[in-house]
Amino acid sequence: MTASLTTRAATERTPITMAAWGALGACLLAVFLQMLDLTIVNTALPEIAADLAASDAVQLLVVSLYSLTFACTLLTAARLGALLGRRRVFLCALTVFVAASLWCGLSRYGAELIVARGVQGLAAAAMSAQTIAIITASFPPARRALAFGIYGAAAGFAAITGPLAGGVLIAIDPLGVGWHAIFLINVPLGLVGLALAYRFLRQSLSEERERLDLPGALLSTLGLFLVLCPAAIGREKGWPPVLLAMIVGGCALLAVFAARQYRLTRRGGGPLVHAELFTDRGFALGAVLTVGFFGLFGGFLFSVSVAAQSGLGMTAMQTAWLMAPFALGGALGALSSPLLVTRWGPRALTVGMLIYAGAVVGIAVVIGPHAVSVDTVTLSAPVLVAGVGMGCFAAPLPALMLAGVADRITGSASGTVPTLQQLGTSAGVVALGGLFFHRVDEAAPTVTKAATAHAYLTAYTAVLWAVAAAAAALAVVTLAMPRGPAGSDA
Repeated sequence: MTASLTTRAATERTPITMAAWGALGACLLAVFLQMLDLTIVNTALPEIAADLAASDAVQLLVVSLYSLTFACTLLTAARLGALLGRRRVFLCALTVFVAASLWCGLSRYGAELIVARGVQGLAAAAMSAQTIAIITASFPPARRALAFGIYGAAAGFAAITGPLAGGVLIAIDPLGVGWHAIFLINVPLGLVGLALAYRFLRQSLSEERERLDLPGALLSTLGLFLVLCPAAIGREKGWPPVLLAMIVGGCALLAVFAARQYRLTRRGGGPLVHAELFTDRGFALGAVLTVGFFGLFGGFLFSVSVAAQSGLGMTAMQTAWLMAPFALGGALGALSSPLLVTRWGPRALTVGMLIYAGAVVGIAVVIGPHAVSVDTVTLSAPVLVAGVGMGCFAAPLPALMLAGVADRITGSASGTVPTLQQLGTSAGVVALGGLFFHRVDEAAPTVTKAATAHAYLTAYTAVLWAVAAAAAALAVVTLAMPRGPAGSDA
């Protein structure tokens, strides 16, 4: 007992080196850029469409191809990082991302921009798939909660501020190049990230020198594409049977992939996803929480954007300012999460999710069932609190998930966690988006400005109540997270 306490105290006193902070800085810039580019384009779509004479299909591909290539290649990219070295893959990926951003910023045709966005998504996946493993290797176990808290704050802040940043860049046009600025801004930030990564990242190779599981890579990539592509375009296409068939086929391929990964793990091979990950209770429950939370998060952001712009006639900039307190609250919650984890352990997740659920109820009450407008000043308080709850929950979740995972398979986790996040986000947009538009159709028998605003706000209120109920259910799930520091119940 005394020896254990002495060892833990010594670990907690372990200083964080400059190399660790530098590696974290490179990861922060990478995650900021990759998350920013998931949302920043939405603001500029009208300008892009006008300048490039882009059809609806082109606009949809400009937005969705990035997220599709990003999500579908994460697992393969994580394995390549383990085999080729995380430093090498991270530097190459960030270099390609900067070059692809420059290509996007210089594009003059819709097809050219679509291809550049696809390359950008591939590079973002290769960066993202290394970050969890890099942070885990750079920080001692007792300090990882702090590192992941900062990392979570950067990711959440980037996702929320993407539309705001896009609106600001379009409005002030600092470079005099219009919409091109939303991509060109990545270049100087990416170069700073490259400098940090080159200086501070250490080369790390997997101790197990298996080959890349090519059949597994094909199964996972195609399966994820068949599931996520319909999620991205289904609403615009009216959900034809072919898209539903794609989802069924994708789920079947992912089931075959899972069975293959299990067999490879049992035989001591080199799977893309170690089945051993899901034998750890903390990681398995964390996977459920990750999919559930990002589903709520994605549906929440999607519906508020549509309600504000399509229902209330707000500009993208006004919508971004409406959600600015959420971004601020998210940063505050994420930065305070290490203190909560130190005090309460995994129960910090319960606290964060309950705060989030309560604040979402507050938002629904402020909007009201018969609203035709929104009091943004009154709304800012519950929106801020919702952000705090989101930050308190999302930031420490990766560290708590990985607490009981052996270091030798953190590389697999590094690709699995962001893949789960993308799956959750897509499922949330489909489920909550479907609920949203169903309620809009029910609540808008006439087409007038007041009726439209009322219909969209009524639909958004229904989504908020659904989000609050699901968040409360996730809070119950967090109670099963193991309390021990190593993923046990000790």
